[in-house]
Amino acid sequence: MLVNTKTILQKARAEGYAVPAFNITDLQSIMVISQVCEEEQAPCLIEAAEATVKAYGADYLAAIAKVASERVSVPLALHLDHGYTFDILIQAIRAGFSSVMLDESSKPMEENIKNTKRIVEIAHACGVSVEAEIGHVGVADHVPTEEEKAQFLTKPEDAERFVAETGVDFLAVAIGTAHGMYKFTPVLDLERLKAISDRVPVPLVLHGGSGTPGLEQTPPLGISKVNVFTDLQIPIRTKVKEILDTQPLERLSAVRIWMTANQAAAPVARE
Repeated sequence: MLVNTKTILQKARAEGYAVPAFNITDLQSIMVISQVCEEEQAPCLIEAAEATVKAYGADYLAAIAKVASERVSVPLALHLDHGYTFDILIQAIRAGFSSVMLDESSKPMEENIKNTKRIVEIAHACGVSVEAEIGHVGVADHVPTEEEKAQFLTKPEDAERFVAETGVDFLAVAIGTAHGMYKFTPVLDLERLKAISDRVPVPLVLHGGSGTPGLEQTPPLGISKVNVFTDLQIPIRTKVKEILDTQPLERLSAVRIWMTANQAAAPVARE
């Protein structure tokens, strides 16, 4: 059965390690990721972005993840990543997701607190844990200016207030990473992370884990969940192109293409 994400991450925070959260896009990726975690005997966080939930349906994804959880002996949780609307979060909660993320990081602080507190009350009543973001993790194709860094990186005092007022279970922080394929070399603000960790008791989350150097320095400073998507997609895209370029059309099937492609991402997940 699926377990509550909070349980996995609280243990990680207490023991000073981080759990990868793999962003999936289809049935085959759930199968491959859960099998890798079983082979490594490591807890598994499978997460789906709002677009993926809209494409397949929250109940469909939850049903597949529940089957996957019954086939492994390690703790497995299903997380909604970057939910922007209450409707999609409620769908995920009702479907049986282990946790949900309300991303109001682009909104003013007061609005972020108000809306996050509301979803925390609903989710906790259903046994579902909640992630939110304070500060703002941008995109990797834009090199941030010093002014933007000052504006968007998480302020320790804001993180402390946010957690205290919302009751959120784990918190995504902005310390220099970004989403996507980097056009620049990210530099983690470890001093900022330590200051946040000293003030915030809940597990911290690092978005934009793909291609980021120095990740091994973050778990002792409170990072308990590291999101991974781009690093998985690169070998998948490469393998799909290779198959289409080299295999006769009559020998191809969608199942073979996607299963083979997702298997190409297994070594990355194993790392």
